[in-house]
Amino acid sequence: MDRDDDGTGGGKAHAEQTLRRRLALVALLPDGGRPGISASALTRRLNAAGYQCVARTVERDLAEIAEEGNAWRDAGIDIVHGPNPANVRGRLWSHRTAARPLMLRLPSSEDALLVNLLAQELHTLVPASALRALEAYEQSAARLSHWPGTDAYLRYRRKIRILPDGPTLAPPPIDEAHLREINEALLRDEQVDLRYAAASRAGEAMYRLHPIGMVKKGRFFWLVAAKEENGRVVDGPRTFRMDRVRQVARRVNEPVARGLPALQDVLAGGVLEFFPAGTVALVLRSTPGKPGNQLIANYIDTPLGADQCIVELPEGGHELRATVTYTRELVWMLQAQAHLLQVVAPPDLREELRRFAVRAAALYADATGTPAAGACPDPGMPPRAAQASPDRPAP
Repeated sequence: MDRDDDGTGGGKAHAEQTLRRRLALVALLPDGGRPGISASALTRRLNAAGYQCVARTVERDLAEIAEEGNAWRDAGIDIVHGPNPANVRGRLWSHRTAARPLMLRLPSSEDALLVNLLAQELHTLVPASALRALEAYEQSAARLSHWPGTDAYLRYRRKIRILPDGPTLAPPPIDEAHLREINEALLRDEQVDLRYAAASRAGEAMYRLHPIGMVKKGRFFWLVAAKEENGRVVDGPRTFRMDRVRQVARRVNEPVARGLPALQDVLAGGVLEFFPAGTVALVLRSTPGKPGNQLIANYIDTPLGADQCIVELPEGGHELRATVTYTRELVWMLQAQAHLLQVVAPPDLREELRRFAVRAAALYADATGTPAAGACPDPGMPPRAAQASPDRPAP
């Protein structure tokens, strides 16, 4: 009966023990790009974990796993070796790729589709330490999507997109390295130093922050954090738009303060609803006719509040009542719909919308739309150089 170098007998028990040892061995190897590990160091770690083996056994395990065309390669395990500076005859072993690959190179078509769809949304949010793993899953999923018989899933993935609300706007440029550093701090509960250019002031300011969470709202990423001054946290949670961040650095091994609120609780308090001023009993009346009715139908499908009530008025149109949070976003929404919705209550919100309507009417009183000096060129007009002039005829 054949016997391994560690004294284990043959048969099924030997095969299972060898497989378990090699799976543990693969898990101990560092990712590509990091210093490798020697067979002797691996042997010590395996023995400490309860796998009784000698260095010669580990060396043979490594050599067989690294062979071309074996089952380990089919399962996605690709390991390599390099020289050992401390031992001219030794080797240092690691995975070839920057992340440990899937144990099974061929996930199901459904798994590959799910990975690719999730990656579209999470790619900018995961911390740097997790990005390598995500990319390894993406690579395996991408390979599978091009195999014969799986093209239906590839076509489906191209048919799914998530778009932000509102008109088409270009998102602000953002340094993804800043996002990675913040998310790494969130993962490790560490403080950060932030250099920030706020829209409300000229120049930049430095902050020492205790991160609470990261939120993507519309086209913007927001850091929610507590500010530290003179050794203590002050002012409660604040928001920082990530495209205005100029520099960020983790305070490694400096933990955030105890007792910080949970992100969900901060959001429930309205921190990203733009200056919430408490709840109000909102009363709206829509204009009679098809456009007003269509707008009300939208609010039936997406209520403004849990207690929303809509009734049809005898004179035409509808009345909508709901308890809502009075925020800048609410005002912007009502301004955009001022030609179809009249604010009846509360009185201060009604007055705010009335003043808006007066200013808008005054702005459009000049029917010619003559641009002011220095105004942006009309996008519908040809470039100035191409316009007709006494010395240049129209094309």
